[in-house]
Amino acid sequence: MREELLALVHRYQHLHNEVERSSPESSPRRELEHKVLDVRERFDRLLDEWVPDEAAREEWREHIHGRRPAPDEPAGIEPLVFQGMTDAGSIVQVRGQADEYGVWVDGSLQERIAARKDLSVPTPNLHFRWDGKEIAETFNASGEALQALADYLDSRDGSPPWEYASELLADGLIDVHFDLTPRGRRTLPRV
Repeated sequence: MREELLALVHRYQHLHNEVERSSPESSPRRELEHKVLDVRERFDRLLDEWVPDEAAREEWREHIHGRRPAPDEPAGIEPLVFQGMTDAGSIVQVRGQADEYGVWVDGSLQERIAARKDLSVPTPNLHFRWDGKEIAETFNASGEALQALADYLDSRDGSPPWEYASELLADGLIDVHFDLTPRGRRTLPRV
């Protein structure tokens, strides 16, 4: 959830800066102001749903206005860089960043590896070799989320598909700035 809050803060501040640069009383400014309100409403809703501590929510509100650094809570997640299924039905996930990855099997950490070069390839049909088995990559994001992401990346004119942000982040397809990850680049050719 931290990643989504940070992404919304980034989007809010970007839109706010665009509003400040736009002409007063102009149609583009009103459109931008509407987008700022939409992002802020989503941000406030996420705070209410996922951050139980009122003091932490207030810290996030101050952060969105640039008055303080991002709070420590909620804790971030380790990005998903690979997921697949063994022949026996076990889910293998590789999570991490900056060449510090953990291999998780059915939710249990099995080992730490350095595999940045192997996992940063953008070509589809990645296979990961672990414990003598070759595992094909799988994805969890819905077809609707993938299509919305592809449409956004093709146009870059509109707002990112925020309604799918949680799903796309959880599947490791985007980062907090709505940029594609290598895993995201591997799945988009399927859309």
